[in-house]
Amino acid sequence: MNTDSPMPNAGNQLDSSSQPAQQEGKCYVESAPLAEVMFDQLEYLVAHSTLRALGECSPECVDCGRLQQVRNWLLLPFHSSPCRS
Repeated sequence: MNTDSPMPNAGNQLDSSSQPAQQEGKCYVESAPLAEVMFDQLEYLVAHSTLRALGECSPECVDCGRLQQVRNWLLLPFHSSPCRS
């Protein structure tokens, strides 16, 4: 215990900013928008790819596998397919 504290009774004092807010209505945190979550995950996976490039990632890395899946899905519209007549 620090006896040189400028506020010896700080533990006994209540700060109004640390009290829960009295609100009517919602009592939960809403989910983030789906697009925001997807872009956040994409940013994470792209940043993770630098670890792979530096050799700091194991060959069986789950995140590298996820990045490859995302890459395949994003590039799918650009793959050429044989024309059917």
